[in-house]
Amino acid sequence: MATLVREFTLTAPAQQVWDAVADVGGVNRLIDFLGEVTVDGDIRSCQLGDAGALRELIVSVDHDLRRLAYSIQASPFGFTHHHASMQVTPVDDATSRFTWITDVAPDTLAGAVTEPVDTAVDSIKRHFA
Repeated sequence: MATLVREFTLTAPAQQVWDAVADVGGVNRLIDFLGEVTVDGDIRSCQLGDAGALRELIVSVDHDLRRLAYSIQASPFGFTHHHASMQVTPVDDATSRFTWITDVAPDTLAGAVTEPVDTAVDSIKRHFA
């Protein structure tokens, strides 16, 4: 299994960043390459334009830890396993640390996941710039 870790600092209070992350139905406002997003209970569906769609299980939205965990259940990528978490921690009153950890199998898909994750990180950074 491959693990991708992205950790970066945002010039925004942790609660403001967390509010955006915890809005599971609004992830397309945070990650701008996502199309329409729908939520039905703990299932989130995200359109990827011509590339297809993601069907995600929202595993946990922990407001105390400011941590969201989700698992892609269906996608055009061919995962046999996917689990990710996003966590926001305060650095100071105006700055926060964003940690995104993604586990994927098979390992050979790590390269295919790297570009969209890095593009999403850039989108998140622009959102809070």
